[in-house]
Amino acid sequence: MAFRITQPVRHPDVDRAGIVYFPRFYDFFHRALEDFFSAEVGVPYHDVEERLGVAFPVVRIETDFESPLAHGDQVTVELETERIGARSVALRYRVFRPGASSPAATSRIVLCAVGVPGWKKAALPDGVRRAFERHLAAGAAR
Repeated sequence: MAFRITQPVRHPDVDRAGIVYFPRFYDFFHRALEDFFSAEVGVPYHDVEERLGVAFPVVRIETDFESPLAHGDQVTVELETERIGARSVALRYRVFRPGASSPAATSRIVLCAVGVPGWKKAALPDGVRRAFERHLAAGAAR
């Protein structure tokens, strides 16, 4: 089952055409990730490096934009785990307009665990792995 947050599209999110400027979608995705860490891992994202000794940089990203979002839309952002590796996790994010059944955007983002300090690949901490496992997509790989 996907982890979900709801948030409004705010004025700084839109361009002169009145729709969400595409890089802002990545802010939406990261907000969902930050909320996921607080709610599911039990560690606020800003404390992850200090408390878990790892960081999670993005190493791959692919996004399909299907329909625009407008200022004032109350959107739902879903985070779902597609694959969990020894040192990485592949996530699928989807953003939905109010009442829509099809996503306005879908993104696949791969995060790699790296130890800090040092910035070398590291194993996913057990608590992080368990949290992502709780949100595995149907047919996803562990």
